[in-house]
Amino acid sequence: MKIEKVIALVFAEIERAEALHPAWPRDVVKACSLLAEEAGEAVRAANTFDETRTGKKDIVTEAIHTAATAIRFLKNIEETEENE
Repeated sequence: MKIEKVIALVFAEIERAEALHPAWPRDVVKACSLLAEEAGEAVRAANTFDETRTGKKDIVTEAIHTAATAIRFLKNIEETEENE
């Protein structure tokens, strides 16, 4: 997949996610846990693919969700409260 397509898909997912869930957690651990959750879903999709060989569509979808969440995490990191 060309990088331009990847970036377009990620930005479209950011727009979709921000419309669906406009509030971002202020707690840095909670915010990071959303990123970890998306990465876990990507791993689960890869494991399913490895076991079934039914196509990589789900892996791509979850990787896009993970990338979009990582960007949202970084975009909002200044507004998160530090856990000291």
